[in-house]
Amino acid sequence: MQFYNLKTKEKVDVPDSEIKKRRSVRTTSRGTRQERYAVVADVDVDGKPVRMFKFVNKETFDSLHVPEVS
Repeated sequence: MQFYNLKTKEKVDVPDSEIKKRRSVRTTSRGTRQERYAVVADVDVDGKPVRMFKFVNKETFDSLHVPEVS
């Protein structure tokens, strides 16, 4: 999967074996439930681990066969 590194302003390819998916749920001020779906990867940049996020839609989130973290 491809991520965009904001610090180096470059696209980074991360193998699917190193990514995890994350679901965040919150209640809005109107009382409705909102879910957001993201893919998370920890990438080494200059010897330092950098966590990258990529927001995806529900269909992409459900189609990924990687572990889900909270």
